[in-house]
Amino acid sequence: ISPHLGASTFDAQERVAKAVAVNMSDIFDGGSFTGVVNSPDLGAVAKQEHIVPYVLLAEKIGSIQGQLLKGNKISSITVNLRGKDIADAKITDVIRSAVIKGALGELVSQQISYVNAISVAEEMGLKVLVNMTEKTDATSGYMNCLSVELEIEGMLNLTRVIEGTVFGRNELRITQIDGFNIDLPPSENMLLFNNYDQPGTLKKVADRLASAQINIAHFSLGRKTRGKLAMGALVLDTPVPEEVLESFAKHTDVSNVMQIRLSQTVDRNFRVRSATHQGVVLGSSKPFVKPRNPEFSSGPCKKRPGYNLAALKTDALGRSHRSKLGKSRLKKAIEETKRILEVPSDYLCGIVPASDTGAYEMAMWGMLGERNIDACYWESFGKGWNDDAIKHLGLKSITREFKADYGTLPDFSQTNPDHDVLFTFNGTTSGVRVPNLDWIPSDRKGLTFNDATSAAFAMRIDWSKVDVTTFSWQKVLGGEGAHGVLILSPRAVQRLETYVPPQRPLPKIFRMTKKDKDGALKVDKAIFQGDTINTPSMLCVEDYLDALQWSDSVGGLSGLIRRSEGNLAVLERFVSSNSEWINFLAKDPASRSNTSVCLVLKLDKDQVKKFVALLEAEGVAYDIGSYRDAPDGLRIWCGATVEQEDLEALLPWLKWAYETVKA
Repeated sequence: ISPHLGASTFDAQERVAKAVAVNMSDIFDGGSFTGVVNSPDLGAVAKQEHIVPYVLLAEKIGSIQGQLLKGNKISSITVNLRGKDIADAKITDVIRSAVIKGALGELVSQQISYVNAISVAEEMGLKVLVNMTEKTDATSGYMNCLSVELEIEGMLNLTRVIEGTVFGRNELRITQIDGFNIDLPPSENMLLFNNYDQPGTLKKVADRLASAQINIAHFSLGRKTRGKLAMGALVLDTPVPEEVLESFAKHTDVSNVMQIRLSQTVDRNFRVRSATHQGVVLGSSKPFVKPRNPEFSSGPCKKRPGYNLAALKTDALGRSHRSKLGKSRLKKAIEETKRILEVPSDYLCGIVPASDTGAYEMAMWGMLGERNIDACYWESFGKGWNDDAIKHLGLKSITREFKADYGTLPDFSQTNPDHDVLFTFNGTTSGVRVPNLDWIPSDRKGLTFNDATSAAFAMRIDWSKVDVTTFSWQKVLGGEGAHGVLILSPRAVQRLETYVPPQRPLPKIFRMTKKDKDGALKVDKAIFQGDTINTPSMLCVEDYLDALQWSDSVGGLSGLIRRSEGNLAVLERFVSSNSEWINFLAKDPASRSNTSVCLVLKLDKDQVKKFVALLEAEGVAYDIGSYRDAPDGLRIWCGATVEQEDLEALLPWLKWAYETVKA
């Protein structure tokens, strides 16, 4: 620090030194930077959450501009801020620094930061202007937008303009390049090109990329006049090799092909400052980008991507569920469930009351007692089924317990195939699943009761090994609560029709059988054709049908599993790189859940609570604390409805929260 002294007297030096000390203390306490020369007030801007995404957008647009120069030199840069939220004189220096950092970071060897960007530009003689207006261009359609005009040196009137905006809280978009309107999320790997607006061009580009095993994540086409010059913009999963870039000019009808690579790192000058500890900077840099959807609850779970309540059919609302229309919608839900889950045709599937709990207990109350029971559990819900058998059904004398601590599995090989076996396919509260069902013999005498509430639609179920399977709509497909699904094998049906539990009264909602005209006990198959025992919510039925339709759009069961396993892989990579403070609760990777992922932190109980509360307060992650009976930690839902990019955006926040709490 080298303050300018207006006088050289001892008193003057003392007063200036005191002022500097007070200013620095205020900065470390989260106050604004005052009296700073040639450096923007980063602290003040970092506190304005609605401005921070525009700072990031400005840097990314600057970086794209720098990469598009192709060796030319910049004459000047003009930044235009339009809209009431961003036309603020207090942020102009930070926006200016962000654009310079992005552009010069691609052009010079010197390290450019928000702190030195303006001074480096001045040393180079680069003019950087910022214009502001609260009015937006009526044709743009955006409340706030930021554009960067770059004039190329020595080329009169040659200017490139890139414009962007922010959707929602933090969804960055490039909306225009050189007058071509596009919809492009600035990403790590992008490809820009020009082409004439004619059929077949995109196919040629896609075929060329596919031959190089490069996947397209997003595509946008901008054109000014039909049939004339257009611009294509692609977001790719991986970079394009140089030889593939060179081949575009020879084998496709595109020109001006440019690969754009954007860094995902965040300038560490944006820091979290303590409001209570003077002179101390706490935590790591607060990440810029938040998940677009912070819903990571393990039940009820996130709705499918693009969900819109208004898109649901409403013709069955206000109608009887026993009407022809009502039954047809319920029957369709049953048929689509069986089709997507690949349930054998001779298995029965029905919609029953009280979610997964109702479905599982319905089966227990109606079938258990005919033979001995092996109850396998390693978390709270499995223990609940064991307690039901022992305490409420009074079957303690014929029930054996096979239990394991949270994070591990019991020894399934010790179960007896002549016994009825109770188990959960995936322990929602422990993050531990059964890797497979090889331990269940095909020639078993007993029935297997499979609680698959957080496994259905996310894990392969060998239907030949399970006799009773239950789940609820609220889990993997993000449906609504209160409705359960019960799937019965022919062996389970036989048990219902040949065994009546002695002296066991069954509530109406548990009754699945009735006598036929000859007095024989038969399963009431109407239940499994849409004639529900009690009144369902037809709105919830439509919501479930919407989720099933979406399942087809992502590739059915295989696509759903792939999405969920891809989400788990994101967390696995993160944990592998940060294992000194975060780990999976599941001890064996083979038994690691790909839906309810449970994690333990090197924090005490109170610190974990603060960790979870901090992320919720930031609007980054909701409902990710571990289940109340489970070890303290996190439970992050990774089912198919969760977007991988939201998980990736969450990860830096996990590290930030940990370092903040530890500090």
